[in-house]
Amino acid sequence: GVYAAVRSRGWTVNVVEFGCSALSIAEAVAILRPNGIIFEGGRLSEKVNLRPLRNIPSVYLDTDFNVPGGAIAIRSDAKAIANLAADELLASAPTETAFFTQHPHKEWSRQRERAFRERMLAANMRFRTVENTMSLAGLKRPFAVFAATDPAAAMVFRTATILGLNCPRDFTLVSVDNDPLFCENAQPKVSSIEQDFFGTGVAAVETLERQFRHDVSRSVPILIPPLRLVRRASSVRPRTDGPIPSRIATCIEIHALEGLSVADIVAQVGCSRRTAETLFRAAFGHSINEAILRRKFLEVERLLANPHQILEPIANLCGWKSSAHLKRSFKQRYGLTMSEWRAQALAKHSRT
Repeated sequence: GVYAAVRSRGWTVNVVEFGCSALSIAEAVAILRPNGIIFEGGRLSEKVNLRPLRNIPSVYLDTDFNVPGGAIAIRSDAKAIANLAADELLASAPTETAFFTQHPHKEWSRQRERAFRERMLAANMRFRTVENTMSLAGLKRPFAVFAATDPAAAMVFRTATILGLNCPRDFTLVSVDNDPLFCENAQPKVSSIEQDFFGTGVAAVETLERQFRHDVSRSVPILIPPLRLVRRASSVRPRTDGPIPSRIATCIEIHALEGLSVADIVAQVGCSRRTAETLFRAAFGHSINEAILRRKFLEVERLLANPHQILEPIANLCGWKSSAHLKRSFKQRYGLTMSEWRAQALAKHSRT
């Protein structure tokens, strides 16, 4: 986001990683003489000497310390993140809920925990903060876990395997950051909240530009809401009761991206295919196969909207047998190639 915004302004950006550079902040400032600074300091502490920056327009991204006077902080909206997680996990009808983080002393983590706790109390839902994942053994099943990050979710999964807990039968799980390397390869795939890192970078450049014009009066942090919750199997508990169409819809939500066919879905529900098709069409107005395709294409659209997502792996991530099969199906459905659709989507995004 920073690079895109500075390119449109004709600015030059220099990147200095203090953890990987022998330069101090004072030395970097003396050498580069920047007009402004965007400071991403999530890994640094209050002990860092920020005095060399005090006379330079600066924007601070997700720092765990109070920014110097006159500077602006941009933070992820912890309450909005916690609310997305709460909505998703409460929908799975848990007996109780838990919050787990591997960074209990980080301010962003404490904010997410506090906001999630408030939602659980408002919903009269039992809640506890889990400091050690082995404590999951003491929760009453089925329970729900909000993991502060994807790595925290990975720790929950490792412990669940040791304890013999099955996700999503015994517990549901939502995490944050939507890292596909973890979320798409976990078993089951993990529902995660996708943050607007691109938008955060753009907001940082825009805020810095306003400082150049002396057009910044606010002292409170600028909060950037998350983009969305990407729902996967970890947060959707399979239904074993209720109407057959609803049970089929749940199976599709959980398993469509695994490449399951209509016959596979119907077999999980436990009725004849004719009965399933008739009841499902009466309830939703379209066939089971169409519902599977809609779920798969929705995920294809989400992945294509990310300009950094390589096209070839999308077929495997969304349940198609091959990339060629997906490309044919996509062109047939949208009248565009995947590259053409992406170009249009990105152009529309840049205009808005």
